[in-house]
Amino acid sequence: MKETLTLELLGSAQLIVGMILILLWSFYSSEWWSAVLGYLAVFFLIEAIWHFVLCDYIRHCKKATITQ
Repeated sequence: MKETLTLELLGSAQLIVGMILILLWSFYSSEWWSAVLGYLAVFFLIEAIWHFVLCDYIRHCKKATITQ
């Protein structure tokens, strides 16, 4: 349970950071260096989705082993 909670907290933090970076990127979209913010935003959002999927998979595997 502790590892899934850690993954969920990390995924939530990355999701929030990704959203903030998207807002910053949209505000500074006319600047050349804003591409870095866009790249980081996409990276953090993909990582957040990966952590949520991994957490659900771990939870599903534990549930399957308990019911057997």
